[in-house]
Amino acid sequence: MISKKLSIGYCSLSFMLAFLPLSVAYAQQDSTLNRTVVVENEYNPNIMDASKINVLPKVEEPAVVKKGIEYATALRPVSAWNYESMSPITREWAMNKAKRGYLRAGYGNYGNVDLKAGYLWDITKNDRLQVGLSLDGMNGTLKDWQDENWKSRFYSTELRLGYSHDFSKVTLDLGGGFGSQVFNYMPVPDGSDLLTSSGGTASMGTDKQHHTLGDFHIGLSSRDESLPLQFKVQTGLQYFGIKYPLNYSTDADTGKEKIVHTVGDVWGKLNGEQRVDIRFQMDNLFYSSDSLMNNYTSLCLNPYYALEDDDWRLHIGAHVDWQSGEDSGIDVAPDVKAEYLFSDSYVLYLHALGGRELNDYRHLNAFSPYWSLDGKVASTYVPLNATLGLKASPVNGLWLNVFGGYRISKDELSCSLYANEGLSYTGFLQEKAKTAYGGAELKYGYKDMFDASLKGTFYSWKTDDGDDNLYLATKPKLELSFFAEAKIFEGLKINAGYDYVQRKEYTVRAGSDVLYNAGLGNISNLSVGARYTFLKDLSVFGRVNNLLNKKYYYESGYPAEKLNVLAGLSLDF
Repeated sequence: MISKKLSIGYCSLSFMLAFLPLSVAYAQQDSTLNRTVVVENEYNPNIMDASKINVLPKVEEPAVVKKGIEYATALRPVSAWNYESMSPITREWAMNKAKRGYLRAGYGNYGNVDLKAGYLWDITKNDRLQVGLSLDGMNGTLKDWQDENWKSRFYSTELRLGYSHDFSKVTLDLGGGFGSQVFNYMPVPDGSDLLTSSGGTASMGTDKQHHTLGDFHIGLSSRDESLPLQFKVQTGLQYFGIKYPLNYSTDADTGKEKIVHTVGDVWGKLNGEQRVDIRFQMDNLFYSSDSLMNNYTSLCLNPYYALEDDDWRLHIGAHVDWQSGEDSGIDVAPDVKAEYLFSDSYVLYLHALGGRELNDYRHLNAFSPYWSLDGKVASTYVPLNATLGLKASPVNGLWLNVFGGYRISKDELSCSLYANEGLSYTGFLQEKAKTAYGGAELKYGYKDMFDASLKGTFYSWKTDDGDDNLYLATKPKLELSFFAEAKIFEGLKINAGYDYVQRKEYTVRAGSDVLYNAGLGNISNLSVGARYTFLKDLSVFGRVNNLLNKKYYYESGYPAEKLNVLAGLSLDF
């Protein structure tokens, strides 16, 4: 998916140094197919790249277990994050050789500003404190649908703290964060054919908006491998507040959301090759009394059996999900992975997956910070997402993955731009969807001199609704991405990337006559960048996005910046 400038509002950042969400994935050996996990590169968020579609079939990649791996040792303490839970990369950190602090500052046209800072402090051999700070924003003039000027502003700030302590038998993990998003809505362009919400008449009195996000968690994990059972458990509170919600009646609006989020994992090894495991997740969602959403509880259980030997990796389990409220009931989906290794460097794999995805406020905000509700949004459930593929590394440094699959989803989310009381906002549509997809990915790397990746995926979408155009206008037909980075000489690296998204055309008709084209159009973003380290730990960087100066729109329906530049300094310490 293509990164987008507007996503700094809802993405802010997560920190590779800051505490990471609880990972329930067990460590696996890496291989030539995974190649080196590069962590020495300077943090370089593509905060101004083109938009990409947010909810797509996820193609997971298997790992071969026979070969070893070398890890780069320089620490990359800050990385882009998006309020969605992200599992940490499993690796052996060479902490004694890594820098513990990071500072980055950049500025560009459209008033783009980028400030990142992070630090990891090993207080004692058993105590670690992690801190991260971010400020992303822009304040410039964009062109709306009718080529009229819109004075856009968007600023996102975030602070995250994490602390861990190793006891003799368990590790205690504490962490939390605060985030703020300040922005303005785009006025409805004159003569626009934007849809009007059927939920009622919006009343704001201002085009300003302010989102407040906060979270806190406490976790425990076992560290005594002699115990017959190992465990990880974490619970915490998440908050999402909207200062100026769009109101659709006298007594209901988007309101505020609080979530008690609990996750855990308990597992035991039968022998060196087999294990049994049960993962669980419970979310208790509470909404303010004036909200359109109702309180509910979601419970997800994921028991499975795993086998890993020289030739096979099997993962056989199920997702058993229960939810209270209007959508109450029990759903069952597969959690099956079969991967066969042959000729040391080839993997044939078949995955049959599924499960529930909560459409809470943070998830909706990941589609577009300009969102609002005119009705309840149900959870998305995937009864089946099946993928068949071949992964190969025929020569050292070359990696190939060819895949195809089919996905069924209930209450699939789609976006549509709506108008109310002179303002434009992102609304949501839901329908049962079926998606066939296929593609290929190619990666190549030579030492630390050159890295390149190319990936293309085709999609064929179908819904149960008679008007596929409306529901699928923001979904991709084709996604193509390319990125390459080369080391010119010691200290200087240059890179180039290209992202393309072809969308389905959406025309509004009266009988056989076309009234107007309401589609978002395609995305085409060419970017170049460079980084030069002129002192041991001090670097200067620059990046140019939308080099072709194209006009395109995010999935939210909001316009992207045309040719934009960001440059600045970064310091490791």
